[in-house]
Amino acid sequence: MAKMGRPKSDAPKLNTLSVRVTDSELQKLKEYADSHGMTITQLLHTGVDLLLRTPDAEVQNLFP
Repeated sequence: MAKMGRPKSDAPKLNTLSVRVTDSELQKLKEYADSHGMTITQLLHTGVDLLLRTPDAEVQNLFP
């Protein structure tokens, strides 16, 4: 009998990252994610990917 369920991922996400945020930061994340049809996890993955694709000089301007 064939296996049921999701197919195995080529890059399984086995690591967990925990971040402490304020109530207002969490609310901002929820509102942004909801208004863009995303989960907070998808939002954070997208943000990290965007930062990694951005030249260092531009990123440094974001954090004076």
